[in-house]
Amino acid sequence: MIAVTEAVDLGRLLLDLLIILGAAKIGAEISERLRIPAVVGEIAAGVLIGPSVLDAVSLTDARGVSIAVLAEIGVLLLLLQVGMEMDLGELSKVGRASMLVALIGVALPFAGGALAGVALGQSGTTSLFIGATLTATSVGITARVFGDLRALATTEARIVLGAAVADDVLGLVILTVVVKIVVDGNVGVGTVVGTLGLAIVFLLFSGVIGLTLVPKVLHFVQSRASSGATTTVAALVIALGFAQLADVAKLAFIIGAFMAGLAIGRSDHNERIAGDLGVIGNIFIPIFFVQIGINTDLAAMGKASVIGLAAALSVIAFLGKLASAWGARGTRADKLLIGIGMVPRGEVGLIFASIGLSNGVLTGDLYGAVLLVILLSTVATPPLLRLRLGVTGSRARRDAPPPTPQPVAGWLSVEQGVIHLRGVPSVDETISLAFQASARTGHARPSAELLDWFGVHRDESLTWTRDDTASLVRLLRAHEPRGWRLLEVTGLLERALPEIADAMRRRRADISDLDPLGALRFPIAERLDDLAVESGHPSDDIVLAAMVADVCRDEPDSQACALSLLSRLVPIDDAQRISSVVEDARLLRASANNPSGFDEREVLQLATHLGTTQHARDAYQLALALGPLPVWQREALDERHALIQGALDHPELTGSEATNLAAARRLAAQHLLDELPAIERLRFAPTSYVLSHTPEELARQSRLVEPLPRSGVVRVAVSPEPEPDHWKIDVACRDSGALLAHLTEVLTSRGLDIVDATIATWPDGGVLDVFVVRSRSRPSARELSGEFEAALRKPLRPPAAVGLIAEFDNEALPWHTACDVIGPDQPGALLTISAAFARAKVVVHTARVATDDGIIHDRFTISDRVGRKLDTAAMERVQRSLAGERIGRRLSLLR
Repeated sequence: MIAVTEAVDLGRLLLDLLIILGAAKIGAEISERLRIPAVVGEIAAGVLIGPSVLDAVSLTDARGVSIAVLAEIGVLLLLLQVGMEMDLGELSKVGRASMLVALIGVALPFAGGALAGVALGQSGTTSLFIGATLTATSVGITARVFGDLRALATTEARIVLGAAVADDVLGLVILTVVVKIVVDGNVGVGTVVGTLGLAIVFLLFSGVIGLTLVPKVLHFVQSRASSGATTTVAALVIALGFAQLADVAKLAFIIGAFMAGLAIGRSDHNERIAGDLGVIGNIFIPIFFVQIGINTDLAAMGKASVIGLAAALSVIAFLGKLASAWGARGTRADKLLIGIGMVPRGEVGLIFASIGLSNGVLTGDLYGAVLLVILLSTVATPPLLRLRLGVTGSRARRDAPPPTPQPVAGWLSVEQGVIHLRGVPSVDETISLAFQASARTGHARPSAELLDWFGVHRDESLTWTRDDTASLVRLLRAHEPRGWRLLEVTGLLERALPEIADAMRRRRADISDLDPLGALRFPIAERLDDLAVESGHPSDDIVLAAMVADVCRDEPDSQACALSLLSRLVPIDDAQRISSVVEDARLLRASANNPSGFDEREVLQLATHLGTTQHARDAYQLALALGPLPVWQREALDERHALIQGALDHPELTGSEATNLAAARRLAAQHLLDELPAIERLRFAPTSYVLSHTPEELARQSRLVEPLPRSGVVRVAVSPEPEPDHWKIDVACRDSGALLAHLTEVLTSRGLDIVDATIATWPDGGVLDVFVVRSRSRPSARELSGEFEAALRKPLRPPAAVGLIAEFDNEALPWHTACDVIGPDQPGALLTISAAFARAKVVVHTARVATDDGIIHDRFTISDRVGRKLDTAAMERVQRSLAGERIGRRLSLLR
């Protein structure tokens, strides 16, 4: 360690890494938003922070060596990922047209680049390297453009993507041979043949050993390991070992990493390893691309000679790939579109160029020219593809054969594991046909003619029907990821259900999802089936609600997302009802977070909000499916549901007008009243207050409030509670600043132990505060009235209770914020809490006071002055007051 610190300034090195990684991420984000490949943004960031512009990072000293090493690790991880993502089974299925396109697309640019190098007077090794850098095709860029334009189902897309896979393998073989020739420094027929033979032997040897032994080794390690990271570390060790073997054989080390990736990709633990290594790759791989930009001499790239060379090589690069489309002769595919799809070089070409520079094969000018060619092909291809796809789409629709009558046996048939299309359906059949095909993907794959038909109609407008919703529900119940993949490839999701398409794109970008098919799954809908034994078979509406919960969970406005999606699937009333099931399921789960902090009034509030037993059952069923719960929380949720169902099953209905618990209780109280003003007062009483009292209490209290007392006058009524030594004190008056705190101050000064409180406020300023207190003797209503009136005329000076902590929950209740206050029991604690609420301009609706072992556990339901849940600023004001700030002087200003 001492030697290292003497050679390298570690502080400066860490600063360089900070700049590199920060610039890389900013550049990538900007590029993605401009719909440009992220690698371009990372290279541009390197140019910006390098010597060409800001000179913030230099690679010419010992730090540069360290960063270069980190970049080499990034290259290794990149090729390891490429290998792990390559499906050898798919490679074996590449058709004749794709293979011919790949062979021509490698041979012509390689030969053209090499001949250009010779013509320009370069050495044989340099000429070979120039040719090698022009061979590879970036499958990622082309695939993304085809996907964005809903053209993955077209013949051209299938040929290009298949060719690009074969292209990668051929390009790496060429790179291996060229690097070996560079190291030997001899370009002869014998050298080329010998090196090619060595490369093939290495590929065969490492392939056989890797594919047969590596999966077994990883399985053995996983079965014996006690640490979750052991298998990933073992995979990385294997990759480093393969890279070292390639280096010993005088071949490019990245070919070893690529072969290791192929082997690891066949392991049962591929997804776990890919997820873990993806996190590391997100750090090291950008360093490589930023280093390319740092090494770029912007001034040199602007020289006429470099631009001229880049122009000549670009012509060769573009024409070589465009000519590769000749391999698709005999098909009806658009050859120009195939050629354009093969043009982008991307990451692999950059690796070739970087190796050429580091080995001294490419001079600064040549490196700059090659880099310009790669960047030009990478940036130019997407708009060219979009332009050509528009032309081919219009032509395909124009030349499409007319629709034919539907065959008696239906449009689709399955033969030998392939889904075939009979006849020519009309465009109106697109959605129905896509779902029919998706239902068969569990045991068959779509044929070329079926995919071609979808490709021809990829831009047609679609009309959703109720039958399509039924098909969607059936696919959700089937849990078949390949069915969703077909809908994605055919562009149906993008056109008909864009919210689902967006959600799938977000999931693919989530490196924490280790399931390669995770983006095509709906885990909440799948859990509904797992819960069917205890909760019953889910209805279609619950399945749709589960889908919405999956799709919209990461949206900033999840409710708007849900309504947007559902409104296309079902009538608007049903969409609103299903959307409310999703919101109420989350509400139920949140209500179970605090098992001890839930009383009858909150149960009644939830029951009133849910409205019906069926809606409550639906929300409960979905709440269970939203994700696993700890045992204590599941028990609390079950208890909540049972209490809510009990309340909804016995609503104390007294007339047909009562549609929920609050309405039922209000009507029952009105039947006990004869005075019209009191009945009117009760009609407009807050729902939370109505739910907190019996009809008899509501009738008595509305008589107390009517007529509304004059300012400064306080009416008080005292009645016994069923529990011994407990009394209910009803206080009616006009609203004033810090009212609850003033009333609490009087009760505290009289030694009355407050155990419960509810507050009702009317728009005309009327207030009813109801306290339940403990006292051996009955408090005097007359004395309390006089003391309340006197207290309202004086400044409020609460005691300085300290150490109180408030915890807020905006999710547990439908209308109000739940607030739990915990702290040491001390004189005036409730008064301090009330004063803190008053200072924060918080309205208290209910309060429950409890003490356990000298610790208070008070629970309040609160809102702001207009009845909304509290925002963060109000919560912070309350918390600061409860933490011990002196507030008496400031509260006097509230009066």
